[in-house]
Amino acid sequence: MAELLSPEAEQFGAVVTDALEAEGGVDLARAAEADPDVRVGYGELLGSLGVWDLDPSTDGVELEAAAAACRAAGRVALPYPVAERVAATGLDGVDALVHVDPDVPRVGHAGLGLVWRAVRDGFSSAVVEEAAPVRSRLGVFAADVVVGPGAETEGRDELARLVTLQCWTLLGVLDGTAGHTYRYVTEREQFGAPLASFQALRFALTDVEVHRLGLVELARYTLWSLGEDRPSAWGDALALRLAALEAAEAVFRICHQAHGAIGFCDESDLSWLSRHSQVLRRLPWGRSQTEAALVAELSQVPLAGPFSG
Repeated sequence: MAELLSPEAEQFGAVVTDALEAEGGVDLARAAEADPDVRVGYGELLGSLGVWDLDPSTDGVELEAAAAACRAAGRVALPYPVAERVAATGLDGVDALVHVDPDVPRVGHAGLGLVWRAVRDGFSSAVVEEAAPVRSRLGVFAADVVVGPGAETEGRDELARLVTLQCWTLLGVLDGTAGHTYRYVTEREQFGAPLASFQALRFALTDVEVHRLGLVELARYTLWSLGEDRPSAWGDALALRLAALEAAEAVFRICHQAHGAIGFCDESDLSWLSRHSQVLRRLPWGRSQTEAALVAELSQVPLAGPFSG
């Protein structure tokens, strides 16, 4: 299989993947729900691997390495803001970025003692306080925040980079979801034969790969667009997010159907991947809001391609 990213980035992603798997893989999410304070240790582990030394704003290889690290974190549903921290590299006095809806500002990984900066289209400001936790099974560590006064910013580079890296995290979640499902249908037998031998299920799982591999290609293109400082980079990032949300909806639907009821039980890794991806998929925007933002952006800067105006 051809390398998706540069050899250096692929190697770095493999190192992060191996380290997270050695620490427990999806069990890291289980441990965090039992004791939220262990999440600080996850950040320290990533720091020891050099993740926080990456500066995706200055070098294309480091941007790719950051994407590979985010993808590795997504594969195990790591309950830690990897994309948000890497996207903030080089910003004075800021530990992590959060893309906010100004009407309902929330962070998905509260309680870590990080200094957040809230960003939205053409505007940034400080998060001055983490307020009440959401207390939801679909947002275990999410919390409402109070956003301080802000200022208009030049361009949308920070926002496009953050959204793109979050999509690479979601891509990793889909990698993990597909991998767990393929193993399950191979090992699980029904009527004396593996589930994977049933034609209808094989067709459905082919759709999983179509969605996942299509997202891989678009994610790689968006990295290139960011690295080239293209005027359409923010639109490309929004298009990637919309595609990622659509792919996640299809992949989780099919994989839950393949698992049956056990896929919704916490004995299954699929349950953890599904639940812990909800914050990433819903904050600050779900599918319809992302689509509306993309349409608005395309009226200003059309996407490049054979069908562009």
